[in-house]
Amino acid sequence: MDCIFCKIINKEIPTDFEREDEDLVAFADINPKAPVHLLIVPKKHLKDLSEADDVLWGKIRQMALEIAKAKGLSGFRLATNVGDTALISHMHVHLLGGITKERKI
Repeated sequence: MDCIFCKIINKEIPTDFEREDEDLVAFADINPKAPVHLLIVPKKHLKDLSEADDVLWGKIRQMALEIAKAKGLSGFRLATNVGDTALISHMHVHLLGGITKERKI
């Protein structure tokens, strides 16, 4: 498989993980749109959220909350793309923090 996220997860592409557990990794987006912009990525290759179950969503939620607390974020946004809107066809959730209500993202 020629998936960049699978290569990152398998450590074929060196990346510093902000967090890692048995199911997920989180690392910085290479093209940040906010002061804190991390990607939360399932280790299992899933095309997009159409292939994710409620258990995985709960794990993503928990990791997002842990990251926000560790970074002292007073709020954050989670975003994901499905189908043709996704640049990379491996499910991932953007965690964007350090933004204000007046944001332009």
